[in-house]
Amino acid sequence: MNAFRHGHATHPDWRMATELALAQLGDDAVRPSGGPEPLGLVYLTAPLAPHAADVLGLLRQRTGVGHWAGTCGHAIVASGVEYDDEPAIALMRCDLPEGGFQVFSGSRPPPAAGARTASGAVAAQAALVHADPGTPDLAELVEDMAVKVASGMLFGGISSGRVEPLPQIADRVLSGGLSGVVFSSEVDLRTRVTQGCAPIAGEHVISACSSNLIRSLDGRPALDVLLADLGVAEEARTSRDGAALMRALPAERVRAGLFVGLAGGDDAPSRGPRPGFGDYLVRNLVGIDPHNRLVAVAALPREGDRAVFCTRDARAARADLVRACTELRDELETDGLEIRGGVYVSCVARGRALFGGPSAEVGLLHAQLGEFPLVGFFANGEIAHHRLYGHTGVLTLFAGPRDAR
Repeated sequence: MNAFRHGHATHPDWRMATELALAQLGDDAVRPSGGPEPLGLVYLTAPLAPHAADVLGLLRQRTGVGHWAGTCGHAIVASGVEYDDEPAIALMRCDLPEGGFQVFSGSRPPPAAGARTASGAVAAQAALVHADPGTPDLAELVEDMAVKVASGMLFGGISSGRVEPLPQIADRVLSGGLSGVVFSSEVDLRTRVTQGCAPIAGEHVISACSSNLIRSLDGRPALDVLLADLGVAEEARTSRDGAALMRALPAERVRAGLFVGLAGGDDAPSRGPRPGFGDYLVRNLVGIDPHNRLVAVAALPREGDRAVFCTRDARAARADLVRACTELRDELETDGLEIRGGVYVSCVARGRALFGGPSAEVGLLHAQLGEFPLVGFFANGEIAHHRLYGHTGVLTLFAGPRDAR
């Protein structure tokens, strides 16, 4: 991989916003003759979404780059800044190996399983995925897409914004279904999921459950385990009075709600590439039953699944994002790599609402990882690996050797 260049701007006129963003790419905006074809990524806020086709046409005209992918977000991300509910554009030109990517959509499927590039690389190793929120059976489509890439690694999110239809860009403007970019195994991608959670205590194994009810954990009544994890006084834990139990809960720990992280029991706890809450699907804890000593969750758990009770707030979100960045930084350092560019997809409920200020979330990314070209958007749901998430951030980095410039 060679150069990644990016630009971003806000302006009520779509043409001026696009020209201002392109100007930041400088001479590197124009595709050189004879080299591998670059990939362009572009994200628009809702006020510019009706002009998506015009934007795409201007980008091709100014740069000579033919392949572009992106979508619309209520807010979008660029290096060091979040554009929230204002007309804005963020774009990035990615120089990748020959045959290193293919734009896909409903009318253009990804490479077939087992396909190879001219250099012998796996043609479909990982994928950036954009999705329409109105698509039926979206979770199943995401799982099916993950099967189509060799690593099972997807990253991306569901389009957002107060506009219909929500445009996706996949070499043309479209809506509905899935679209994005499939990358070959020659493109080095590193990703982390941050769910903004802090564990209350340790991990448990679900020993009995039905529907959305967890009946027992580690062979003990689930509610008893939850109360013990929360540090509720032992004499109060056995109460069958729901109001009394609620009063006994530590207010400072449950102020932002209670959640449970679930992970398949067949998958050992990850201590390598994806440790921490990236292994868990975090869902709300929606109720307790003091008489039957069970808890209800917004999910369908299975016996043998791993579970951990957790809280989510600004402090936990900052700590978990720092954790994700630290792991990536250490991983790249160990492998002798550097960041060429990145894509960050965060939940519409995060950003300033969770981190307490404009651009605080992406500012923390750069404080931890340094300056690098970054684009992305705030999504109606986030896509990571083979799952749909909520209230998460998905950070994916394009990496390359430090001495390969």
